[in-house]
Amino acid sequence: VRRTSIKNELGMHARPASKIAQMVDSAHSDVWICANSTKVDAASVIDILTLGAVKGTKIVIEIENQKDEMILDQIFDFFEAGFGEI
Repeated sequence: VRRTSIKNELGMHARPASKIAQMVDSAHSDVWICANSTKVDAASVIDILTLGAVKGTKIVIEIENQKDEMILDQIFDFFEAGFGEI
């Protein structure tokens, strides 16, 4: 589990959601993103976008299999870098 927040001005939009889904593509098990008491499948761009996460939204990233620790770290770092937009 990693906790972060949305740092870029545009919030979660299609480009970062797509990149996250691509990162999760090689996962051994499910990867989840939680925001505003909603938990969604990180492999689904549409699910990620339904979070409606704007700048400042608190995010929790969860994995179900320890083999996916590297993917968890990648997603966390992507959030921390403001999706490369800041």
